[in-house]
Amino acid sequence: MKSLKSVFVVGVATLVIGGGAPVAAPPSGDDDHAAVRAVMESFVTAFNAADPKALAGHWTAQGEYIDEEGATIRGREALEEGFTAFFEGAPKAQAEVKSDALRFLSPNLAVDEGRVTVRFEDARGTTRAFYTALLAREEDQWRLASLHEMTDTGPSLEALDWLVGEWKSTDPAGTEIATRYSWNATKTFLTGHFTIEFGDRTLDGVQVIGIDPATGGIRSWTFEAEGGIGEADWEQDDPDHWVFVAEATLADGASLTATNILRRIDENTFTLQSVNRAIDEQELPDMPPVRVSRVTPEP
Repeated sequence: MKSLKSVFVVGVATLVIGGGAPVAAPPSGDDDHAAVRAVMESFVTAFNAADPKALAGHWTAQGEYIDEEGATIRGREALEEGFTAFFEGAPKAQAEVKSDALRFLSPNLAVDEGRVTVRFEDARGTTRAFYTALLAREEDQWRLASLHEMTDTGPSLEALDWLVGEWKSTDPAGTEIATRYSWNATKTFLTGHFTIEFGDRTLDGVQVIGIDPATGGIRSWTFEAEGGIGEADWEQDDPDHWVFVAEATLADGASLTATNILRRIDENTFTLQSVNRAIDEQELPDMPPVRVSRVTPEP
């Protein structure tokens, strides 16, 4: 039997195939794609039901699991033992799988690659991994011949946890912006509700920051009350410096692009600057950095 770490990794990464009994595969073409997808969905169902026997049944008799360090568990019996031990320590673990690419090496061999997320109810929180699965068709059923898990070292929203709270800023033109950031219940998204006051006008909107499952990167979506919608990809240069390239469609249909630079000064202060701005490809002047301060609750 493998170490506790290996058992844990088996539970994290083997979600690629769907649960219950393996699904019979139609002859070829699009039907094969649908059959493999159905197996994946079935495997996830079995995992979320904490059914180790059904999970192990998705492998070929000598099917194997390989963790990120090269340790291998081989054969249905050993896999079932591994899942049994895993669920004893995490009976309510829930999984989601995102397949990025499915291709067929031959009529009876398929490779599926993607990402898996497992959510725990204890201090382990949420874990993520990449996987590569080799599936073989046996007697008209697709089964898992080999599964290789790789640690997901991509960006984490936890790096933006310091944003939680209330913030205010005033730019040189006198525009005041107030924002309140908070986590959703599962800490998969940060949501910011903002209000903009300039002159005698007040606008509001919502910004949602999360991991884009299509890219694995941090992405934000902004919705303004007047109807404008924007998106931005975030890149972290160092722990206190972020750059996010934004594209937006304004309420009147015009297109806005900008590069925004966020510099964290301390727990209660950051600056935000917008450069390389353009509306419908007409360049706009860069904006100077604006100081944003945390609103400290009154005692």
